[in-house]
Amino acid sequence: MSTSARSAAPTRLPARSRDRRPALAALALLLVLLGALGSALLVYRTGERAEVLMAAGPIEQGEVLTREDLRVVEMAWDDGETQLIGATAIDNFVGASALTHIPANSVLAPQMFTASTMAPAGSTQVGVLVPLPGRPADVFRVNDIVRVFQVPPAAAVGETGETEELVTAAKVVSVGAASTTSDSVHVTLLVPEADAPAVIAASSSGSAALAVLPADTAPVVDWRTE
Repeated sequence: MSTSARSAAPTRLPARSRDRRPALAALALLLVLLGALGSALLVYRTGERAEVLMAAGPIEQGEVLTREDLRVVEMAWDDGETQLIGATAIDNFVGASALTHIPANSVLAPQMFTASTMAPAGSTQVGVLVPLPGRPADVFRVNDIVRVFQVPPAAAVGETGETEELVTAAKVVSVGAASTTSDSVHVTLLVPEADAPAVIAASSSGSAALAVLPADTAPVVDWRTE
């Protein structure tokens, strides 16, 4: 066959590749359906609400819980993922002691409390009535660390006199409400049992004085947190 004859033969076009658009559309539809299913499951999980315990007010370290300290709220909660205290367990935590300061309206977890007493062996809590000359101008706060002195009555009203250090560093565990009829402030201190009689005597005679120490000062005795 001549060259001209071969040139005249029709040229064969390459075959068209298979159109993939239907497959891509099906994949996109599947992804949309899966996304919708995931959103529905998320809405369903969010709708699973339960009653849990919340702090009705601030709870201080070492404070023993009462029912008045707790309130019940309803919130989304997955029991398998988050450790919170369900409302049905309230009786298990009334009487427990707080291991740390808990702000008001905090949702409560079991790790915040201990069922055992937090005061270590050889310690006791002592109430002290502190007159105006025996304290700083600022109000005492829970967890303040203070040095406890006995000041003779003459020195307490501005005259010279010897003072005696009773406790090097004691923790303030509670502060009484301010009185409208007295300049004295009532605080409760955690002190060694051996020092308690002298502190009580100073309080009874109106000669107790407290000096606030730096916050990082270690108290002589402190709450047990284990």
